[in-house]
Amino acid sequence: MLFPFVKQYDAMDCGPACLKMIAGYYKKNFSLDFLRKRCFITREGVSFLGLSEAADSIGFKTLGAKIPFDLLEGKVTLPCIVHWQQKHFIVVYRIKKGKVWVADPASGLVKYTRQTFEKGWAHSVTDGKKTGLVLVMEPTPKLYEEDDQPEKKGGFRFLLEYFRPYKKYIGQLLIGLFVGSLIQLIIPFLTRSVIDIGINNNDIGFIYLILFAQLSLVLGRMSVEFVRGWILLHIGSRVNVAIVSGFLHKMMSLPVAFFDTKLTGDILQRVEDNNRIEEFLTSASLSILFSFVNLLVFGIVLALFSWKIFLIFLGGTILYITWVSLFMKSRERLDNQRFREMSAAISKLIHIINGMQEIKLTQSELSKRWDWENNQATLFGLKVKSLGLIQYQSAGATLINEMMNILITVVSATAVLKGDMTLGMMLAVQFIIGQMNV
Repeated sequence: MLFPFVKQYDAMDCGPACLKMIAGYYKKNFSLDFLRKRCFITREGVSFLGLSEAADSIGFKTLGAKIPFDLLEGKVTLPCIVHWQQKHFIVVYRIKKGKVWVADPASGLVKYTRQTFEKGWAHSVTDGKKTGLVLVMEPTPKLYEEDDQPEKKGGFRFLLEYFRPYKKYIGQLLIGLFVGSLIQLIIPFLTRSVIDIGINNNDIGFIYLILFAQLSLVLGRMSVEFVRGWILLHIGSRVNVAIVSGFLHKMMSLPVAFFDTKLTGDILQRVEDNNRIEEFLTSASLSILFSFVNLLVFGIVLALFSWKIFLIFLGGTILYITWVSLFMKSRERLDNQRFREMSAAISKLIHIINGMQEIKLTQSELSKRWDWENNQATLFGLKVKSLGLIQYQSAGATLINEMMNILITVVSATAVLKGDMTLGMMLAVQFIIGQMNV
């Protein structure tokens, strides 16, 4: 059974998120907001004592200690909370054969070797042994007397409300999608006709007619894409303004105490992330739908030409999607880490600019600059990891795609030699492969 992982929303939410995970492990559901209040969270996060008192208040028996790894492995009831890298809280939920399984609210479910785990956890030495902070938690009957405080569900329904005023434009986009797919369906048959009818019958008039038809279809498709771009700009800009305006309205209605527990960087980063939401809903989602429809259309055409080629195309597509999907969890984890570090970077810059007088008085210019540079080094490391992951993902996907294309070319050429396919059909197949690679 997978451990009930909970992702932290803000940079200082790691403590409440850990409590929520352990409560979930014991089949209790508390909202993050409820746990934040119990932890007395501030802009600096939550203290070890605050975490212990919050756990006690919801029905856990807690014990904070500084212990070596051997005791953590053999004597401590899991799951438990440990202090990670002297600035973060994570949950240890399994230890076996020198491996440590943790739930990191910022990164997800991660498995460490003993050496890597001790490097991040054990920062003290007691009686000659490396030790680290741990909060042991055991449930009491009081835990099950507490009423659940489930999270309020949001999701796409909330976002879709912003698109309701633009139903007419969305209908136009769907019509454009249908027209574009119809054009994509026709072009391979026109390509086939040029070879099988025009060239084989030496009919130059027919060839010119087909080429003119292809040119007309291409111009029609370009016009559809041109109009689609303007519609997306119209919808996207207004939806983005509406989402940010709603966010600001809700934020301004919150009590002052709310801002005492939030970093400025977290708030600014959430405003910036609205642009990503707008891009996904207006551009990326439509591109995904368009690609899926094209995949379906071209698959039908290939099936009409040759079932063998269609099965190769289907198998290659499934393998391609599977390969790409294998990396999505890792990319999500890196993206969450990037969000946290970007939020910290913004907060540090704002703190430096607004607190320049205090920095000058305390002569802490060097330490503040080094702190910011360390944050930038961490961001650079995340970018390196992200680029390496994307390149590895792209290399495998490209290899799968090219192998599929080569195999389809070989099979179609062999079919032409055997008389099972015409040369026009083969060129139509090559056109489809080219379109799928765009």
